[in-house]
Amino acid sequence: MTKVICTLGPSTDSKEMIDKLVSHGMTVARLNFSHAGDDYTYPTKLMEDDGVYDAPKNIRAILVDTKGPEIRTKPLQGNVDIAEIASGAMVEITTEDVSGDSPPSSPDGPHRIQVDYESIASTMEIGSKILLDDGLIELEVTDIDNSGRSLQTIALNGGPIKKNKGVNLPNTAIDLPALTEKDKRDLKWSCEQGADYVAASFIRTGANVRSLQDVNPKKKFMRPLVISKIENKEGLDNFDEILHESDGIMVARGDLGVEIPFREVFAAQKMMVERCNRVGKPVIVATQMLDSMQKNPRPTRAEVTDVGTACLDGADAVMLSGETAAGKYPLESIKAMKGVLSESEEIKLAKKDVYFHDRDITTSSRTSAVKTALEMDVKAIIVLSQTGTTARAVAMHKPCVPVLAFCTDIQVARRLQLHRSV
Repeated sequence: MTKVICTLGPSTDSKEMIDKLVSHGMTVARLNFSHAGDDYTYPTKLMEDDGVYDAPKNIRAILVDTKGPEIRTKPLQGNVDIAEIASGAMVEITTEDVSGDSPPSSPDGPHRIQVDYESIASTMEIGSKILLDDGLIELEVTDIDNSGRSLQTIALNGGPIKKNKGVNLPNTAIDLPALTEKDKRDLKWSCEQGADYVAASFIRTGANVRSLQDVNPKKKFMRPLVISKIENKEGLDNFDEILHESDGIMVARGDLGVEIPFREVFAAQKMMVERCNRVGKPVIVATQMLDSMQKNPRPTRAEVTDVGTACLDGADAVMLSGETAAGKYPLESIKAMKGVLSESEEIKLAKKDVYFHDRDITTSSRTSAVKTALEMDVKAIIVLSQTGTTARAVAMHKPCVPVLAFCTDIQVARRLQLHRSV
């Protein structure tokens, strides 16, 4: 009853593989637009030609994941493919083109690395940290150039760096728009194609969410529901206002684990899941859930515990990323995830672990239905739901039995796929 989101990619982009994912429990298909071109040939193929939407019996939702505003490294000195940075090396971070420079003679530098964030010098302070390539390289700012275009840093830990790698500025407010031009094009296409959800990357404030909701060409489909991805400290600090404006939340642990100390990620995850449960909005736990299964046919014991804990904490959905997009064992990954979820849900059923809300009188009939289902040991709760509102109201209590929602609109049915138990 906990939903499974599968990212589609080279390992799963055929009709045969999509059908197998569905048969093994995929309820939402994720299209990652970070890697999509501007002609939309590939996502169109996945949505239409290969059959995520190919039959009413195959009621599966589409979640489009935007690229979002990112900071990345540009071509390196001498246009080399890779540069090795030694711990203790001096590294200049600049917005100036360095591709024509001669590469450093040794890993000890000095190095110059260009980034695509024009305001980096005015944003940072001496002592601030800069993380390259998901935190594999950590730099500390030692001086800020008067030109406003460069920073001097020292490498606290070194490693290899390439162009187009991510740059994170933990504990620093970033002056970037919520939507890039690519995001706007992707959102317009998603609206026109009838995508059910948009996962918005690097959301920092409630205003960011509202700017996404304004991008709606008002075509024949309803506006996609906005799932805000919490990936940095600013998003965490503004979580309540983001939750208020959003249709749901994704706990995006990859970048979040770089932006905040990794030891704090589990507490942040639990906080977000609990607050989403409190207001009855769906919450997705994502990133590296079964990461080892990209290369191995069995998960680690820690990964099994991670998936089970997310279920027991009240997550509506868990997500597979590289495991199904590009991994060697996509079907084994979803089978493993569904198996762990089934075991976890048996625990919740045995404990009669249901989330009851004490909000207002409008929820009383739904609460009564869930309580009655528990007391009478029924097999399912049947809901007639024209718009999906009643089904969502029942699902917010996280009942331990399925909620069978009967709808007259297929898009309403698909938009319920992210809610646990429905």
